[in-house]
Order: sequence, then structure tokens, then C-alpha cells
Amino acid sequence: MQESKGPTDQNRASLFWALGIGGGLISLASLATLISINITHKKVQRATQPGRVTSALAPQNTSPLTTVLRNGTPGDPINLQLQATDRQIGAAFALASWYRADEIDLVTSIRISADSLLGRTYSTAPVSNLFLFGRKEDLAFERPGTSVRQRDHLRLWQTSEHGSDDRPIWVGSATRDIKVELSHTDHLPTHEISPDIDSERALVVSELAQTGYVVSQTTRPGFGQGTQGKNGGGDPYFTDGQVAVLTLANVWTPTLTVGVRGPLLGRLASKFAGLIRPTLPAAGRQRASSELASATTSDKDTHVV
Repeated sequence: MQESKGPTDQNRASLFWALGIGGGLISLASLATLISINITHKKVQRATQPGRVTSALAPQNTSPLTTVLRNGTPGDPINLQLQATDRQIGAAFALASWYRADEIDLVTSIRISADSLLGRTYSTAPVSNLFLFGRKEDLAFERPGTSVRQRDHLRLWQTSEHGSDDRPIWVGSATRDIKVELSHTDHLPTHEISPDIDSERALVVSELAQTGYVVSQTTRPGFGQGTQGKNGGGDPYFTDGQVAVLTLANVWTPTLTVGVRGPLLGRLASKFAGLIRPTLPAAGRQRASSELASATTSDKDTHVV
């Protein structure tokens, strides 16, 4: 009797039939997911149309006082202005251990929801979209807290204006999240901010200065006076009405620094930045030394009992 050397034709047919059914089910599931994502995207586009339209009415310069929510109401106050390329901004924030925020999609929305409920960290969690100049933020950075519920973060928009060295000028809003929740309308992540936005502005300035990238710092009026108000989400805030104006070192920076997301890439960027640091202008390095000394002294005073 001759031994069987492999599967019978019937077994092969059954295997191919099973694989075909499995592949078909996977394809249908993938198609359903894509359709769901497309429908959600269209809903979000419709929901944010008022914010895009309202924010587009303002000139694309440094004059806006606040961001705009998706429903067209005023959002968080503008409290920071930067003169730099997007690469230089990315490098400075990466060196300061601030990371680019993820974009809002199905996966990141599920993750931030789960991490918020469980009190876990998510160092690149997405931020809710705010609007200026007819579009959502161009760049968003965050410094992770002990959990996704608390973090420092900043949204930036490139304006139509340029500095004397022809580099673009950006305006942004730095705030601290103290609570993360899901919107009751579109179930996307949203946040509640700490009312002391001047402290957050000071934190961003200090941490950027410690990197050596800040070569000039001034202020200009935003509201121009002490102001108390509420953003479109109903969160109260108070401010002295000033905008911190920073100029970053005009040094060559690779493209990859714009998209540093998470601690691993952050450490790699920091190593690269360490090579760049000696080439930074003396003004930036001197400012970094004094800022580091000041931060160290402040930290010691904080821990005195």
C-alpha cells in the first residue's frame, strides 16, 4: 500500500474555502471600519465648520486675542508668540521633553478615553482641536503629567507675518489640563483647563529657555490689561493680558525634529540637540544657564519644610 504524502484534494479544498471565507470577513470588516471612519470624519468636518468660518474672519497676523472653538465661540487666550521655523520649534520642545500630540482618530480617541478612566499616562495624547485663521492648530506639544488627566500643552498657528530674518511668526495658547473627558456631542476627547494661564505661559518660557534656543524675549499686549473670563467650554481663566514673545536660535535643524512623539524619539532628539548646543548663540546658552540656576533654586525652595 502506498503511503499518503500530503493532504488530500478534499482537505486542500476545505483549507482554501476556509481561507477564502476568512479573507472575505476581514475585507468586509476593514471596509466597514473605513466607512465608519469616513462618516465620523464628515460629521467632525460639519461640526467644526462654524469654528473654521469664524476664525477665518480674523486677519492672519498676530492680532487674535483668543482661539476659536468648533462652534465658533471664543476659546483659550493667546499668550505666546514665537519666531522660528517649525523644525527649530520642534527641536526646542523635544529638548525640553515636550512631545508632539497625536492626531485625533478612532484609535487615539479610544486610547485617551481608556487611559483617562484608568489614570494611566499617554505622553502623546491628542488635544481637542481649536481654530485660528480658518484651520485647526498647525502644531501641538505637550509635557506629560502623572496621568493623561493632567498635562501641560500648547497649540501653535503659523501667521502670515515674518521676522526680520524672514522666519515665520507663530502665535499660540499654552494651558494646563486638569481634567480629561469625552464630549457629549461627538464623543471626542476634550479638556478642562487650569484658570491660571499666566503660570502656564511662564512654564513654557522657562523650559524653552533652559534648552538654549531662546535668544530673545519680550512681551506685547494681548488683552493689554488684567482680564478674567471663560473659554467656550465654560472654563474660567485669569491673565495679566500679556503675550510672551520669543525668538529662537536660527540654526540648522533636521526635519525629523518636527515630529518627535514620545520618550524614545525624545531621547534621540536630545542626543542630537546635545551636538547642536555648542553651536547655539552665546545669548541662548547664557540664558539657559541662568534659567537652569533659577529653576534649581526655585525647586529647592519648594521642597523646604
